Amino acid sequence: WEYMPQPVLDSLSPKEDGSGVVRILVHGTLKEATTQEALQRGSVNCIVVMDEFVNGSDLVDIVKHYRTVSKLRTVFLRNCSLGVSGGKHMARAVSEVETLYLQGNLIKDGGVKTMAAALAANDNLNVLGLCSEGFGCLGAQAIATALQSNTRLTLLDIRGNDITPEGCKEIAYALLRNPGTRLQYLFMDTKYGGIVKGEWQGLLRAFKLRFALEEHTF
Repeated sequence: WEYMPQPVLDSLSPKEDGSGVVRILVHGTLKEATTQEALQRGSVNCIVVMDEFVNGSDLVDIVKHYRTVSKLRTVFLRNCSLGVSGGKHMARAVSEVETLYLQGNLIKDGGVKTMAAALAANDNLNVLGLCSEGFGCLGAQAIATALQSNTRLTLLDIRGNDITPEGCKEIAYALLRNPGTRLQYLFMDTKYGGIVKGEWQGLLRAFKLRFALEEHTF
């Protein structure tokens, strides 16, 4: 539990005892492991895979299955070697869960672009983490495009990525262009600032103020 991000823990019921969390620890294919754990534990609320190779397509099939037959709402993958291809597959999970947290899977700009396209049309996902996923300004710009229309996401964590000041600016402007955004928490590396409880901070706030000045300059 100590290795799980706080937003992932927050997504679980206050009375959750861990029996609804499936962490893959057994040998064999991911489907075999998930099925074995689920049969032992009953209702599946959260799937956690850490430091094990994951086939993105395989996992999405599992997510869709347990979204239908159980109470799955959270997926956390850390250091699972998804790569760009796996990241593209995981984009299909955006509409299946309420919390999707990826950390250190190196889905890079290519994977983030596909995920951002799914996020733009999302009406289910509340929390998205893309931490240390190896993407840069292009990935940040794709996320910005999604944020212009998304009205569901409340928390976005993109720390540990080289989004550049330009990417930060695109995200700031995108949020300001979306009056329906519900984003209350945006976590980025300290030098870029972010949003905490709806309050803009750091460089992100500076871009917000600049945008406001430009809008009122005749």
